[in-house]
Amino acid sequence: MCRCCRGNRGKTKQLARFLIGATIYAVCSDTGGCEMTGQGLSYAKKCSVRIILEGQAPTGAWLASHTFNPYGFCWFRDGAFIADAMSRVGHVESAEAFFDWAAEVIYSRKERVKGGEILRARYTVEGEESEDEWPNFQLDGFGTLLWAIRAHAVRHNRPTEQWQEAIQVTLDYLARRWSEPCHDWWEEYSAIHPATLASIYAGLGAFDHPEADAVKAAINLKNAKLDASLIACVTPFRAVTHEEFKPTLEQIEQKLVNKAGGVHRHPKDTYYGGGEWLILTALLGWYYAQVGREKEALKKLERIAVHMDENGWLPEQTSQYMLAPKMRRYWFDKWGQPAHPLVWSHAMFLTLASELKISRTTRTN
Repeated sequence: MCRCCRGNRGKTKQLARFLIGATIYAVCSDTGGCEMTGQGLSYAKKCSVRIILEGQAPTGAWLASHTFNPYGFCWFRDGAFIADAMSRVGHVESAEAFFDWAAEVIYSRKERVKGGEILRARYTVEGEESEDEWPNFQLDGFGTLLWAIRAHAVRHNRPTEQWQEAIQVTLDYLARRWSEPCHDWWEEYSAIHPATLASIYAGLGAFDHPEADAVKAAINLKNAKLDASLIACVTPFRAVTHEEFKPTLEQIEQKLVNKAGGVHRHPKDTYYGGGEWLILTALLGWYYAQVGREKEALKKLERIAVHMDENGWLPEQTSQYMLAPKMRRYWFDKWGQPAHPLVWSHAMFLTLASELKISRTTRTN
């Protein structure tokens, strides 16, 4: 164990868990903090692949978190990002198993959707609906699904004909309903959300739907509430330019990134105390990687990896640098321990690692 971990056992004890055999996976930086070695990042990547494969149901779906009862469903949003991550790291069958599940869920509801019903944000892994009260009208997951299918097909030169009927249902659904208020990534309130519009734009554009341009034109970052999900407007959905995104990026970096580099959802977040979310730390790192800020992107990857526990699990959020620490007890009393692991966290770690081409030879200095 490195001296920093020994001397600050209460704060950084998770880093000790990267001691596999005689190989040290965490080392002290010159400033007294801790960084991951290339071997540590490679190990974390392998753990993430394992967690995702083990968590995939025979139907192809993923529970968002198998240890957190409210997340005992498969969200289209989470699933599409997870499938994209698995596609990126070469697990073609895993990605396509999810696309099969998603296509079946959508196409089996074709007539109901034509009749005006919504496609729900989440289903059981068997593709069934839940009667639990939940804000189910969320459009972004379906745009993300189309984007992920096209990206996978291009990446691996794979056909999409087997999902074409479901793709058409989804295209028609989004083209018809994109301008309606719906719930955001965090399921907190209904409105016209830029991140949602960006995902719809990307999904429609992936299949050359003529409505894509109208969706893109409706995206307005200037009047948007500050939220780290806005990063998705530029990375990965490319609905705005880097120049258009620059003022929003500056606000995110100033107000939502804590001193350790973790990223929070929004300034008023109180959910489980408003900790940093690993998926957002990865999303900002993904953006940095795409604009050539690779050292900063790698720091984001390291920030995620040090939160991996002895099971190889990554949480949804951390309890460090909470925005509203007094609210953490409220959520504990309501729902118990927060989501841990969150499969989406593992997926975003893999995505950022793939952007940075992390391997056993990666160096962090």
